[in-house]
Amino acid sequence: MLGFSVYLNQPIDDLIANNCLHMQQSGFTEVFTSMHIPEDDVTLYLKRVQALGQICRENHLDLMIDIESDSLEHIGLSLDNPQAIKAFGITGLRIDFGISNQQIAGLSQHLKIALNASTLSESDLVALKTANANFQNMEAWHNYYPRNETGLARDWFIRTNQWLKESGFTTQAFIPGDGQLRGPIKSGLPTLEEHRGQHPLACALDLLALSVDKVFIGDPQLRPATLMQFSDYFQTQTMTLHCVRETNQLPDYLFTTQFHNRRDVARDVIRLEEGRPLCKSTVVPLACATRPIGSLTIDNLDYGRYMGELQITKTNLPGNPQVNVLGKIIDSELPLLPFILAGQAI
Repeated sequence: MLGFSVYLNQPIDDLIANNCLHMQQSGFTEVFTSMHIPEDDVTLYLKRVQALGQICRENHLDLMIDIESDSLEHIGLSLDNPQAIKAFGITGLRIDFGISNQQIAGLSQHLKIALNASTLSESDLVALKTANANFQNMEAWHNYYPRNETGLARDWFIRTNQWLKESGFTTQAFIPGDGQLRGPIKSGLPTLEEHRGQHPLACALDLLALSVDKVFIGDPQLRPATLMQFSDYFQTQTMTLHCVRETNQLPDYLFTTQFHNRRDVARDVIRLEEGRPLCKSTVVPLACATRPIGSLTIDNLDYGRYMGELQITKTNLPGNPQVNVLGKIIDSELPLLPFILAGQAI
């Protein structure tokens, strides 16, 4: 499941509504916002939460709000009245500080509840069970980390998630955006420190490979090209890559064909199985240069029956007079290459 973030430091206007529509059309199903960011003007929360809740209802998006003990008071709501909370279009609460396990248990009978995955303890679980919490409505969400060098360590994250999954929780984590970054630091909002500044889709696929159930974009926006990559991957199972050309002699079919990685996966290269059958003309040797990671290549006539084979290199390879270099996958998308597995559409 995919989610994205909308923050209350800006008007919830037509631009936000259009972005929510585009995200929903691209496969995103849930929205996250927060009501306890120090830089925000809390007097603006009421109208903005109402507007965001309405947009989410119209686009069939769930709305999860991050709160502290007194956050809901800013919009005239109370933890003691979950039905009024739901009337705002809020489908769930991400619980931070100052709310007791007894209160959480009561809220879980009416709303989806996200517990803090990084601080949840075994004693909390015992207390919630004693209070008859509805664990079907409860998930475990990690934080995001605005400041450089403060994101979670991978090994700690894996161990924590393993315990959470064994305890029966749906798990969630954040990845950075690559469009508009949330201020004031604007260094991305990842859960894992190693994801900071990395391609968002590669980060999402990394979390999913670690058995995280829900992946949210922490920052307010993805670049349009990145959003298209998310849509292509999650809705049509296609990995879209962008390439810088190295030569003007590129085969026309390169841009009109959906390729597939061969099912017998090679160690050093991604072999596009449609390459040789599409090649109908002689490929003369040209630009037989070194092949750094991400190089897009075609075998020339000197490779005999392999002429026309298209490859993307997964490691640095030397030049080969039998192989022409056509271009190179852009650097920011190189982290996507390890996720191109057997039969993956490209």
